Amino acid sequence: MKKFSLLLLAVTLLLLTVSTAPATYGAANFPNTGTNGLTGFAGNSKNENGVSKAATTGGRNGQVVYVSNLNDLRTHMAGSTAKIVVVEQNISSSSLQKVEFGSNKTLVGSFDRHTLTNIHFRSTSGSSNVIFQNLTFNHSANINANDDIQMYITSGSNYWIDHVTFSGHNYSSGGNDLDKLLYIGDRADYITISNSKFANHKYGIILGHPNDGNSSYNGVPHVTMSNNYFENLYVRGPGLMRYGFFHIKNNYANNFNQAITIGEKARIYSENNYFGAGAEKGGILDDKGKGEFTDKGSTPALNSPVSPKTNWRPSNNYSYQVESAAYAREFVTKYAGSSNTTLVFGK
Repeated sequence: MKKFSLLLLAVTLLLLTVSTAPATYGAANFPNTGTNGLTGFAGNSKNENGVSKAATTGGRNGQVVYVSNLNDLRTHMAGSTAKIVVVEQNISSSSLQKVEFGSNKTLVGSFDRHTLTNIHFRSTSGSSNVIFQNLTFNHSANINANDDIQMYITSGSNYWIDHVTFSGHNYSSGGNDLDKLLYIGDRADYITISNSKFANHKYGIILGHPNDGNSSYNGVPHVTMSNNYFENLYVRGPGLMRYGFFHIKNNYANNFNQAITIGEKARIYSENNYFGAGAEKGGILDDKGKGEFTDKGSTPALNSPVSPKTNWRPSNNYSYQVESAAYAREFVTKYAGSSNTTLVFGK
């Protein structure tokens, strides 16, 4: 009888242990793609002097952790330990919450739930080698000050933003909305933005130092924008660009007032992009005449910029493929942004 009681106690303790184990551990199905589909400056690339750098790896070979609340998200995105951080529950706040991230991280959304509402990411002096993938960023329309930017990267190198949806909000083109969806500038370098969707916002993206007259930033950042979908952005989608090297290929912009703003010392090489509604107003290029711009194969053709043509070619920095502008429009409307099923990568 005593042996039976001890056995029953042991079984009971085992069942209690199993039943109280974290229900989230290993539960979420997420796109564990590693760096499949990575291309451009965040991959294996060279600088203008032919010096090679390693590709972005994010949290590869690190611990896989699952987060479902803001505190755990802050904890696991900090520091330099390699981690694959999986968002397995939507995380929301009624007010703006800034989350600082460190280095060697992959933040990836699960297929079932991957929405972050009023969560804004900020780089630190220790940030580098970070992947953001399969996420949806929402933010409230009243969070619209100049510095209210959902992803703000100002230091470090090797960032890959892939299959991310910045959903935006209702706006008035003449209103006080000064917030942006994405900023990459100051000393941040070697970034690829791919297969992502930016929508419903007065201002889209700023790349490079945010002001003219800062020649010490000349040559930074190096950015590749490939297979992205810009829908209902009033201005700056694909973006305002300054000082760096910008390869803009196979993107689709629709329902815009101005698409590409050519800022000071920007070298922009544009290939096979498609510009839809808004192109008829002549607003594809907002050209300040202070940069360099060359386009090849876009629809409609961009043949008359104010800025001189650039002699820079991204093929000197990395190898890549390019598809037709019509293919790009069809591809991104189907596959750009976060997904509940699978990730399809453009070339």
